[in-house]
Amino acid sequence: MGFSRICRVGIAVLLSLGITALPVSALVSIDAGKNQLFINSSASFGYDSNIFANSAGGGDYIYSLSLGANFLRHAGLIGLDASVSVNSSQFGKNHGEDFQNPTFAAEFTKQTGRTTGSFTLSAARQSRADTAANLRNESWFYEAGLNLKYPVIERYSLSGNVGYTLRDFTDNTSVVDLATYSAGLDLFYVYTTDRDLLAGYHFTESATSASTKNYDHSFTAGVPGRIIGPLQGTLRAGYEVNVPKGTGDKSYGSWTANASAVWNFTKRFNVTGQLSKSVSTTSTDTSVDALSASLDAQYALNSKTSVNFGTGWSYSRFLGLLGAGRRDTSWNWSATLNRTINNHLKGSLTYVFFRNWSTFSFSDYDHTSVTLSLTSRF
Repeated sequence: MGFSRICRVGIAVLLSLGITALPVSALVSIDAGKNQLFINSSASFGYDSNIFANSAGGGDYIYSLSLGANFLRHAGLIGLDASVSVNSSQFGKNHGEDFQNPTFAAEFTKQTGRTTGSFTLSAARQSRADTAANLRNESWFYEAGLNLKYPVIERYSLSGNVGYTLRDFTDNTSVVDLATYSAGLDLFYVYTTDRDLLAGYHFTESATSASTKNYDHSFTAGVPGRIIGPLQGTLRAGYEVNVPKGTGDKSYGSWTANASAVWNFTKRFNVTGQLSKSVSTTSTDTSVDALSASLDAQYALNSKTSVNFGTGWSYSRFLGLLGAGRRDTSWNWSATLNRTINNHLKGSLTYVFFRNWSTFSFSDYDHTSVTLSLTSRF
């Protein structure tokens, strides 16, 4: 049976399951819902006009299926949210890009007692278009993180985190593996009942398989909670210093920011805005200072149908000798129609347009994509 045939069968199965679906509940529920097991599946079909993210282009149809399980435990001192899934995609013409990728994730949470926090673990095989290298690549991505919060006195609390990530490429011909180690500490002050003030320091070490390193120091202050008027979210800004080692480049300093805010105009209409400015290391062993902003709006037509519209802009400066003066400016917009078929089955139709202007001709490209998908959860 060909893969396209499998996709058609998968979609038919999802539809038949949706037609006969019972009221939403876990597939398995034990101890009055303290332990729950869910089964998730999805099927999609789409077209992308530029699957390699470069000026040479190359569009293709993409057929995808995914199947996974999600286990939730909310009993005792430690809660657990664990999931495992397999995602399979086949391309209409570029069969060398076909993939079957497993994903695993687990989060242990403690929400009671004086000290609260979470410990996360994840591993995934990823196949994607790399916008820094402007080619498709495959990698294993591993991540671990610990986040803790401790109230010092009535109005003051401390939040700390440590983390580790590793991106290990299956082919290092044009890209380098990247490991990052991070740690941070934030001090929170309860300013009002709906607004806090914070100040913090975050450190990141990035090490590549090319024996280069980058040390990043970030000093920020901000406001979580009600930012201003009806805007709810988190705003933090400050100064960042990036210190490269083994590249011959000089240290680089600039302002940094991270903000996310939601404005609920009505119960049916809300707008979310995001802003980010930071330095990071890419798969091409280059430090990039990127500024990005996005705006997303969601409107519920009724209890089962909603529409989403989004737009985003970014400006990236590739630093140092390897950056070679490269500058990228991108803009995108998207529209999505969501439909809840029943308690177990949802469908969506998404259109995306993306344009990247670059001082490197190979990185100057655009692409459009249209995707129809069905997702089911039992």
